[in-house]
Amino acid sequence: MTTDRRTLLKGLAAVGLAFSGGSLVQAATVLPAGKTLAGNATLPLTAVVSGSALDSQFLAGVAAAAQQHGMQQQPALRLNGLDGTLLNHIHALAQDARPAMLVGLVDDATATVLLDLVRSSGGRVLSQQPQRLGGDAAQLAALGHGLVASPERVLSASNPQGTACVSFCCVI
Repeated sequence: MTTDRRTLLKGLAAVGLAFSGGSLVQAATVLPAGKTLAGNATLPLTAVVSGSALDSQFLAGVAAAAQQHGMQQQPALRLNGLDGTLLNHIHALAQDARPAMLVGLVDDATATVLLDLVRSSGGRVLSQQPQRLGGDAAQLAALGHGLVASPERVLSASNPQGTACVSFCCVI
């Protein structure tokens, strides 16, 4: 991640927070402590990915778990270059009266910005873990499935030569 991209992402988050004001405190008590994502299948589930080669297998695991648990899955959000589309969509989810669940696999700078936006809007982060992932399809699918099925118990995956990223699950 270059310094310019990191600075731009932080700037976009600051602009999004400035527009949101103090009216976003609404989802903090949506999910009681200890309750798993799969245990609350009434919330819509949205996956967030950064457009890497790891995305398709991760999304396949998320979709399989969502289907297994009868969850309503929304189209995946993909980081599309350096524009604010993803942040605007997260902001819209925070403004919506109905809470939503987010699971994601993104680079560390994007995760920092997104999770700060979730927290500042009153959302709760259930799981946030650094990962180092290779191209192992089964490992990626298991990570996506685990985030949906039981976010508190997802273990970090480690591949020393793998791509550094952050997996997360939250309620907004």
